[in-house]
Amino acid sequence: MNVASNRMFLIATVVVMAAISPVRAQFRVLETDQLRLVYYGQAQAFVVKHTARCFHNSLAFHQALFDYHSKEKIIVAVYDPSDFGNAGAGTLPWNAVTLAIAPPSYAFETTPSNERINATMNHEIVHIAAADKASGRDRFFRHLFFGKVAESSEHPESIVYSYLTTPRRSAPRWYHEGIAVFLETWMAGGLGRALGSYDEMVFRTAIRDSARLYDLVGLESEGTKINFQVGAMSYLYGGRFMSYMALRDDPEKLIAWVSRTSGSKSYFSSQFKHVYGLSLD
Repeated sequence: MNVASNRMFLIATVVVMAAISPVRAQFRVLETDQLRLVYYGQAQAFVVKHTARCFHNSLAFHQALFDYHSKEKIIVAVYDPSDFGNAGAGTLPWNAVTLAIAPPSYAFETTPSNERINATMNHEIVHIAAADKASGRDRFFRHLFFGKVAESSEHPESIVYSYLTTPRRSAPRWYHEGIAVFLETWMAGGLGRALGSYDEMVFRTAIRDSARLYDLVGLESEGTKINFQVGAMSYLYGGRFMSYMALRDDPEKLIAWVSRTSGSKSYFSSQFKHVYGLSLD
């Protein structure tokens, strides 16, 4: 399983186990009209109401920005598996967020932020809104296939069905993390990775040392493997590129690229050319 699959498997396991007695007694659920928050016992109860408030504040912002409205309750699974905080979001087959509630690691200052739950929700809900928002064509296929289709390695043809139901999910990680990094910084008034000191150091050092800067293919193949912080390159390059495009034109045009609307192109690079009149390469 990849990281996204592991996260969705965790969420599915938690939700199913929460419905089974006597395990059900150990899991608790807080529900609102838009949220189903699953957490484990009294030990995590202290953060539940705050998490729900942060979720709704972030969702309201992205609803207005993307004109996005989820057709389902978004699952947030709170857990505490490690010494360092983390989170992930997915839209297949449900809209869901996993939230590791430990404080994040600030080594190398890669994640400058205000209060951690608030900052995490601002970042993760971007993934939900940007990947789940559907055009009329997408909604047609979701109705035809009885929901959003998750890819399966046992059935490679499921990739096609998945793309038809959630086309914007079929994009490289730098694209997804780039817009989330840009918006987490925007929502915090400039406090975030798009204006982080670590990010600035990486690119200034690369230019000074005449180091290799990766293209689209190289970033996803070699670039993410050689970095000692696995996956950080996607955040660095994606956040830098999104910030550059917002500076070059304006933030509204950037959102027009990322947002799936009627008349927009399904594939992310085709939509880039549609909005900017330029090849993404």
